[in-house]
Amino acid sequence: MLEKLALVAGSAIAAPSVAGAASTEPEVTAKVFLDIKIAGRTKALENEKWEKIIARDKRAAGGDNTENNGRIVIGLYGKEAPKSVDTFVKLIEGKLFATCMDEDIVYDEDAFGVSDRDKLTKKQIYKQCKASESTPRTYMYSTNWRTIKDKRIDMGRLNKLYIVAPENEDSNGLKHDAPGIISVQKGGGKFEFTIAPGPNPDLDKENIVIGKVLEGMGTVAALNAAPVSQGQFLEGAFKFSANVIGDVRAKTTFVNKPLQKIQVIKCGVLK
Repeated sequence: MLEKLALVAGSAIAAPSVAGAASTEPEVTAKVFLDIKIAGRTKALENEKWEKIIARDKRAAGGDNTENNGRIVIGLYGKEAPKSVDTFVKLIEGKLFATCMDEDIVYDEDAFGVSDRDKLTKKQIYKQCKASESTPRTYMYSTNWRTIKDKRIDMGRLNKLYIVAPENEDSNGLKHDAPGIISVQKGGGKFEFTIAPGPNPDLDKENIVIGKVLEGMGTVAALNAAPVSQGQFLEGAFKFSANVIGDVRAKTTFVNKPLQKIQVIKCGVLK
């Protein structure tokens, strides 16, 4: 009997320490918001298939869902990823000054068969990039450029060719193990960030976690559900872009591009 009581007492003492370890979460050092607008339809949506999907979603939502505004509030882990969070906050505030790619790298990307006229266009774009280095970069009016349903929502594309974000050596052991995890590419160098609509261990390989959605998971769900291209509508346009301006991104993003205009219309830091 005494042995049984000792076992019960021992387990009662041990239990709180295990529970305490499981509940530990990174400290939120800053809060920011993104106001997202989902509006309109591209030509690709004007077909019978998408009209049926839109009509179905309108009935489910009880109204017109072709235009929707929503706010996402993000808690950032400044102690777990200091440099990455610093870059992210500066982009939220519109205070990040970023440089252009090295000139030799840009011109070395000229592919066989690209005409002299296309090379001249590329050089003109690069000169525009250099001329704009003194202009701060911001997530305002950046876009949702790729969504892989239930896996990742890629935001923050600035559509500014040759501009690169600062690199860093941030590292942590945080995982994409819950809905709403916010992450960026390991090592920096990119403006884009990712929202995980659900647990996605595959993202652990390439991204570092910098925060979590605190409010606005309904908006995240709307982004996750937005119709995307499977390549049949946009491939021609992106191939043209890749050939003319040497945009490597254009060669690999024919699919999973949102077929609605999804844009950050306002962002800022919450006190």
